[in-house]
Amino acid sequence: MKPLAFLAALALAGAALAHSLLSQATPAPDTTVKRPPASVQLVLSEPVEMAFSVFKVYPLGSKDLASAKREAANLFKTALEAKNDQEQRADAGVVGNPRTAARVELKLKENLKPGAYAVMWRVLSVDTHTSQDFYVFVYQP
Repeated sequence: MKPLAFLAALALAGAALAHSLLSQATPAPDTTVKRPPASVQLVLSEPVEMAFSVFKVYPLGSKDLASAKREAANLFKTALEAKNDQEQRADAGVVGNPRTAARVELKLKENLKPGAYAVMWRVLSVDTHTSQDFYVFVYQP
C-alpha cells in the first residue's frame, strides 16, 4: 500500500471509531432559562448503549455561571459513580426505555427551584467507545 493511501485509510478508520459527543442540548449549555424546563434533552453524535450509559442532573449551590461550572467540575468527579442518589438529583430519570439512542430525554422533577444545574453523562457508544462530559445551565425566573 502506498504511504498516502495508508494515511487516508488510517484517517477513515479513526473517523469510524469516534466517540459519541454532545451535538445539541435543551436547555443549551451555559445558558439561563426563565421558565423551569420539564426535561433536559441531549442529542449525541452517534447512538449509545442505554443500558451501559449514565445520565444525571444535579442542582448546584452556586448562583453565577462561572462558579457553577467550577462546582460542577468537582461534582462530576464523583457523581457519575454515585449509587442511590435519586434524592439529591434534579432529574427523575430517562424518558422511555430504548436499547440504543442518539437522543436522550431526562425528565426533571416537578417544582424545580431557581439556580444552577449540572447535566452530566457517561456513555458507551455502539462502536464500544466510552465518553463522558457535563455542562451547566441556570434557571432564573
